[in-house]
Amino acid sequence: MQLYQKLCKAITENEINTKKSDELGLLHIIPEAIELPLESQIYYPLIVVESKLGISKKDLSLLLKEAHNYYITVTKNNYHDLEQVTRVMILLKPDNYTAMNRRKELILSGHIDLKQELALIELIFTIPKHSKSSVAWYHRQWIYTHFNQLLHIDIANEFKLCTVTSAAYPRNYYSWTYRYWILKTYCINNIPLLEREYRDTRHWIETNISDYSGFQYLQQLMGLLKLDTEDIHMKWLDQLIIKYPGHESLWCHRRFCSHLMIHSPNYCHSQHEFISNILNDTFKDQSLSNTTDDIVLQKEFALRFGLWQTLLEKRNKINNEYATLYLTVAPIPDFLNIQE
Repeated sequence: MQLYQKLCKAITENEINTKKSDELGLLHIIPEAIELPLESQIYYPLIVVESKLGISKKDLSLLLKEAHNYYITVTKNNYHDLEQVTRVMILLKPDNYTAMNRRKELILSGHIDLKQELALIELIFTIPKHSKSSVAWYHRQWIYTHFNQLLHIDIANEFKLCTVTSAAYPRNYYSWTYRYWILKTYCINNIPLLEREYRDTRHWIETNISDYSGFQYLQQLMGLLKLDTEDIHMKWLDQLIIKYPGHESLWCHRRFCSHLMIHSPNYCHSQHEFISNILNDTFKDQSLSNTTDDIVLQKEFALRFGLWQTLLEKRNKINNEYATLYLTVAPIPDFLNIQE
């Protein structure tokens, strides 16, 4: 239990569970004890420097084992030790249902401060891998749901937290899902904020082209806003597809747009025209990548989208003169006929 006790001592003496601690890290390599400040050497092999706590990856399994072994010995009325050991358990492994549920019980019984618990979750998320913990995100949502009368939610801070975690761990589905929950719960009637989120999300996607979770959030925003911006949005999407060839996420988003705009004859015609330009290398000089692989992928995605668009138009009784162009990627020659 020696390492667990050192960790508890480090947490308590350095207020690791509060806003005063701003970073938690799992370290592949740790320095020698003599290289650390004198006041930090007592916690070695844990690394405590200013407001940061570092734990060696090779010590993680031992710490988890020691924490669990101590947890099962603590009586249910020993609230202090229960709070401490479950805090350690979720710091080390936030997807721990047992520890997180016990902390909910401690919150409900008044033995955990709500603001400190929110700060603890933010600290957990400073480890990129931990920022994808569904259990931790739900715990944060649970706190705001059950104590909305006691807590003033800072929307800007919640969005900032989601932005930071989405950047730290790509395709962070749970971060984006939580962001949408905040939006839908607290901002649903704030049109200027929704419009700003739409613009900011588009800007974020421009530097994270392959992030499907970000696209899903953008699509949810479009559904909330019911945007009448067909030309603006599609010009933006066209430019991304042209600039970054061979990214399937962009073509998947294009399918979503078709579902919204399928009843516009101009939109349908423009899709086939765009595909034709892709196949004829019209935009080749505007692309950031002209590798053979990217060009081949771009044309394949364009043909697949064209086939899918054709099916959508057939189901909506829209005439299509381009159908035969896309049969090269159809599973069988009469694919379009059997879909009727």
